[in-house]
Amino acid sequence: MEEETRYFYQPNLTTTIISWCWTFLIFIAGLVVWLEITHFQWVTALLFLLFIIVTLLGIFRRTVLITPSKMVFSRVLQKDYLVIPLADIRQPRFTKHTVSLTVNGEVFNFAFSNKAIRRLKLALNNLKGEQQG
Repeated sequence: MEEETRYFYQPNLTTTIISWCWTFLIFIAGLVVWLEITHFQWVTALLFLLFIIVTLLGIFRRTVLITPSKMVFSRVLQKDYLVIPLADIRQPRFTKHTVSLTVNGEVFNFAFSNKAIRRLKLALNNLKGEQQG
Protein backbone atom coordinates (compact mmCIF):
# COMPACT_ATOMS: atom_id res chain seq x y z
CA MET A 1 0.00 0.00 0.00
CA GLU A 2 1.37 3.41 -0.96
CA GLU A 3 1.65 6.07 1.68
CA GLU A 4 -0.05 9.30 0.64
CA THR A 5 0.41 12.66 2.31
CA ARG A 6 -1.47 15.88 1.52
CA TYR A 7 -0.08 19.37 2.11
CA PHE A 8 -1.17 22.92 1.32
CA TYR A 9 0.94 25.01 -1.06
CA GLN A 10 1.00 28.34 -2.82
CA PRO A 11 2.34 28.76 -6.38
CA ASN A 12 5.36 30.91 -7.22
CA LEU A 13 5.48 34.41 -5.77
CA THR A 14 4.31 36.29 -8.87
CA THR A 15 1.28 34.05 -9.41
CA THR A 16 0.40 34.18 -5.71
CA ILE A 17 0.50 37.99 -5.62
CA ILE A 18 -1.65 38.31 -8.76
CA SER A 19 -4.14 35.71 -7.53
CA TRP A 20 -4.59 37.30 -4.10
CA CYS A 21 -4.82 40.83 -5.60
CA TRP A 22 -7.74 39.69 -7.77
CA THR A 23 -9.32 38.11 -4.70
CA PHE A 24 -9.03 41.28 -2.65
CA LEU A 25 -10.39 43.27 -5.58
CA ILE A 26 -13.71 41.47 -5.03
CA PHE A 27 -13.69 42.62 -1.40
CA ILE A 28 -12.85 46.21 -2.40
CA ALA A 29 -15.65 46.21 -4.99
CA GLY A 30 -18.11 45.13 -2.29
CA LEU A 31 -16.81 47.84 0.03
CA VAL A 32 -17.12 50.53 -2.68
CA VAL A 33 -20.68 49.48 -3.54
CA TRP A 34 -21.61 49.53 0.15
CA LEU A 35 -20.13 53.00 0.72
CA GLU A 36 -21.54 54.47 -2.50
CA ILE A 37 -25.09 53.39 -1.76
CA THR A 38 -24.63 54.40 1.93
CA HIS A 39 -26.50 51.37 3.24
CA PHE A 40 -26.04 47.64 2.95
CA GLN A 41 -27.48 46.16 -0.25
CA TRP A 42 -27.86 42.59 -1.51
CA VAL A 43 -25.18 43.31 -4.15
CA THR A 44 -22.74 44.09 -1.34
CA ALA A 45 -23.66 40.89 0.48
CA LEU A 46 -23.19 38.92 -2.75
CA LEU A 47 -19.74 40.44 -3.36
CA PHE A 48 -18.66 39.75 0.25
CA LEU A 49 -19.93 36.18 -0.01
CA LEU A 50 -18.06 35.73 -3.30
CA PHE A 51 -14.91 37.09 -1.64
CA ILE A 52 -15.22 34.59 1.23
CA ILE A 53 -15.78 31.68 -1.17
CA VAL A 54 -12.83 32.59 -3.40
CA THR A 55 -10.60 33.13 -0.33
CA LEU A 56 -11.49 29.73 1.11
CA LEU A 57 -10.87 28.11 -2.27
CA GLY A 58 -7.51 29.86 -2.53
CA ILE A 59 -6.45 28.57 0.86
CA PHE A 60 -7.93 25.08 1.06
CA ARG A 61 -8.12 23.97 -2.59
CA ARG A 62 -4.40 24.35 -3.32
CA THR A 63 -3.15 21.02 -2.10
CA VAL A 64 -0.44 18.63 -3.19
CA LEU A 65 -0.76 14.88 -2.74
CA ILE A 66 2.66 13.29 -2.31
CA THR A 67 2.88 9.55 -3.00
CA PRO A 68 6.05 7.45 -3.29
CA SER A 69 5.90 7.80 -7.08
CA LYS A 70 4.38 11.21 -7.89
CA MET A 71 3.19 14.62 -6.74
CA VAL A 72 -0.35 15.68 -7.69
CA PHE A 73 -1.06 19.42 -7.44
CA SER A 74 -4.69 20.52 -7.32
CA ARG A 75 -5.44 24.03 -8.52
CA VAL A 76 -8.06 26.53 -7.43
CA LEU A 77 -10.38 26.85 -10.41
CA GLN A 78 -8.95 24.26 -12.81
CA LYS A 79 -10.16 20.69 -12.92
CA ASP A 80 -6.94 19.41 -14.52
CA TYR A 81 -4.37 18.49 -11.91
CA LEU A 82 -0.64 18.97 -12.34
CA VAL A 83 0.96 15.52 -11.96
CA ILE A 84 4.74 15.39 -11.51
CA PRO A 85 6.35 11.94 -11.37
CA LEU A 86 9.12 11.98 -8.75
CA ALA A 87 11.43 10.20 -11.18
CA ASP A 88 11.21 13.17 -13.60
CA ILE A 89 12.31 15.76 -11.04
CA ARG A 90 15.77 17.18 -11.69
CA GLN A 91 17.72 19.69 -9.58
CA PRO A 92 15.36 20.14 -6.63
CA ARG A 93 16.28 23.22 -4.59
CA PHE A 94 14.91 23.71 -1.10
CA THR A 95 14.83 26.84 1.03
CA LYS A 96 13.03 27.38 4.31
CA HIS A 97 9.58 27.73 2.72
CA THR A 98 10.04 27.21 -1.03
CA VAL A 99 10.83 24.38 -3.41
CA SER A 100 12.13 24.76 -6.96
CA LEU A 101 11.74 21.71 -9.18
CA THR A 102 12.98 21.22 -12.72
CA VAL A 103 10.77 18.80 -14.65
CA ASN A 104 11.41 18.14 -18.34
CA GLY A 105 13.26 21.47 -18.62
CA GLU A 106 10.47 23.49 -16.99
CA VAL A 107 11.08 25.10 -13.58
CA PHE A 108 8.28 25.04 -10.99
CA ASN A 109 8.37 27.08 -7.77
CA PHE A 110 6.07 26.38 -4.85
CA ALA A 111 5.76 27.64 -1.28
CA PHE A 112 5.17 25.01 1.43
CA SER A 113 5.25 24.69 5.18
CA ASN A 114 8.46 23.46 6.82
CA LYS A 115 6.86 20.05 7.50
CA ALA A 116 5.94 19.59 3.85
CA ILE A 117 9.43 20.57 2.70
CA ARG A 118 11.03 18.03 5.05
CA ARG A 119 8.66 15.30 3.76
CA LEU A 120 9.38 16.20 0.15
CA LYS A 121 13.14 16.09 0.77
CA LEU A 122 12.74 12.65 2.32
CA ALA A 123 10.63 11.39 -0.60
CA LEU A 124 13.17 12.60 -3.16
CA ASN A 125 16.11 11.15 -1.21
CA ASN A 126 14.35 7.77 -0.94
CA LEU A 127 13.70 7.81 -4.68
CA LYS A 128 17.35 8.54 -5.47
CA GLY A 129 18.43 5.73 -3.13
CA GLU A 130 16.11 3.26 -4.89
CA GLN A 131 17.33 4.31 -8.35
CA GLN A 132 21.01 3.93 -7.38
CA GLY A 133 20.50 0.59 -5.59
